[in-house]
Amino acid sequence: MNNLSELLCGDYENLGELSDILSLLGSTIDNFSERCFEFLKQEGPENITTLGAYCGRTLLEASCIALIGRITPYRLLLLKRYQEQPNYELGIRHKISIEWKGDVLPKSNIAKDQLWNKVEDKSLTSPLLSDYMWDIYWMPAFKYLLDDTEDEDYYSLIELKNIPLEAIGISLRKEAETLYSSLSKGIHQEFIIPHQVTHDVPTVKRLLRETVLLVIKLGLISHYIPIAVASIDRAKLLQCLAEIEEKAGI
Repeated sequence: MNNLSELLCGDYENLGELSDILSLLGSTIDNFSERCFEFLKQEGPENITTLGAYCGRTLLEASCIALIGRITPYRLLLLKRYQEQPNYELGIRHKISIEWKGDVLPKSNIAKDQLWNKVEDKSLTSPLLSDYMWDIYWMPAFKYLLDDTEDEDYYSLIELKNIPLEAIGISLRKEAETLYSSLSKGIHQEFIIPHQVTHDVPTVKRLLRETVLLVIKLGLISHYIPIAVASIDRAKLLQCLAEIEEKAGI
C-alpha cells in the first residue's frame, strides 16, 4: 500500500468484508497512482497521450469508491454480496452497480436555501458528493481539518484553505465532474481527430495533476468525518501527505 491508497482507504484492518473491499481498491489506487506519478515526473513520458487519461480516470473512480466504502460502507457491502452470487451475469447492466452519476455525483443538485425545506424520497439516497452529504458530513469535517492544520503549509492544504467555506462543496464537486468528463474523452472513441490534438502531453499532465490533487483533498477531509471508518490520526495523515506531494512533484 502506498501513501495515496493509505490516505484514501485508511487503516482498514479488522473490518470484516469491508477490509477485503478496501484492500482491492487500495491495490487499484496503488497501481494507477504510481503510473500517474511517473507520467507527472517525466519530461516526455512515453504513452501518456494514449494511457494517461485511462490511468487518471481509474484513479479518480477507485478513490471515490473507496471513500464511499469508508463513509457509507453498506453500499459496497451490498454490491459485493450481489456480485458474489453464482448467477451473477457479466453481460447485462445491473441497477445495483456503482455509477458515477448517482453514487459519486448526485443526479440533481439542490439549492442551499431549499435543502431542508422539503426532503423528498429521491433525496434520501447518499451520493458521495451530494448536497446532503456535504451539509451533514463533509462541511463539518472541512472546518475541523482547517482548524487542525492551521499552521501547516502543504500545497494541498493551501489549496483547500483558499476555497471559501460556503463554496467548498460546489467547488470540489465541479472539479470531480470536469475531470471525469475530460479524462473520459481521452478514453472513449469520441474524437475523430488525433488524441494528441486535444489530449497532448501538457493537457494530460495537467489533468493527472488535478486528479491527484482532488483525491488528496477529498481524502484529507474524509479523516475528519466522525462516522468514517478506517480513519488515521493527524501525524500519519501529514506524513502521507508529505510523501504523496513529493512523489507527484506537487
